[in-house]
Amino acid sequence: YVVQGGMPSYIPAQVAPPQAGTWDAAAAAGLCAPAGMAWQPPATGRPVPPPKLTEGFPDPESVEQQKRAYAYSLEQQLQQGIEMLEKQNEVQKDALRQAAVQQKEQYNLQVDQQLRSYEMSVDQQANYQLMGLSQAAHEQKACLEQQANQAILEYEQKKMQDEFARQQYEYQKKAYERHIEMARETQQKREEYAMKAQRMQAQFSMQDPAGAMPQGFPGAGMPPGACYGFGGMPGF
Repeated sequence: YVVQGGMPSYIPAQVAPPQAGTWDAAAAAGLCAPAGMAWQPPATGRPVPPPKLTEGFPDPESVEQQKRAYAYSLEQQLQQGIEMLEKQNEVQKDALRQAAVQQKEQYNLQVDQQLRSYEMSVDQQANYQLMGLSQAAHEQKACLEQQANQAILEYEQKKMQDEFARQQYEYQKKAYERHIEMARETQQKREEYAMKAQRMQAQFSMQDPAGAMPQGFPGAGMPPGACYGFGGMPGF
């Protein structure tokens, strides 16, 4: 196994070819004569049997068996490699999925934190505006209360002035009525006194041809027809 990009990677092992004892290609190559050189029997002496060129080489059936065994081993290694690659692929996908989930959770957490921060900012701004509205309403209520108190005070003052004026009017009215009554009574008494004086003067005139009024009588010595006031004072 090797590590590529932080993930384990599988590289199938190389399968060794068949070992010596069954099929030794190197030995077989050494026995092969160079091109153009055939085997020559010895020139003198007793003849020696020629060596077997197939000695040490596997027969075709053995070669076929070794080939099938090697192919089977390669197939097994291929299947193992495929399975390991599939497992590695799934592991990498799982890691990517987990990383994506973590990134999503982290992103959602950041978005939630940012949302809460924005909400707090909006709430704070709304609280400031609410405080401003409450203060303005309180000031307007205080101004309205002051204006109402001022209007009530002015009304009470006007009411007192009206009451004082009414009392003055009633007093002046009564004084005027008393004055008119006294003047009427005075005039009436004057007229009665003048008529009484005229009758008395007429009586005295009938008794005294000179028409002189007795001494001590109110209006004595005054010209006839003059008005006399109270206590013998002349009227106006």
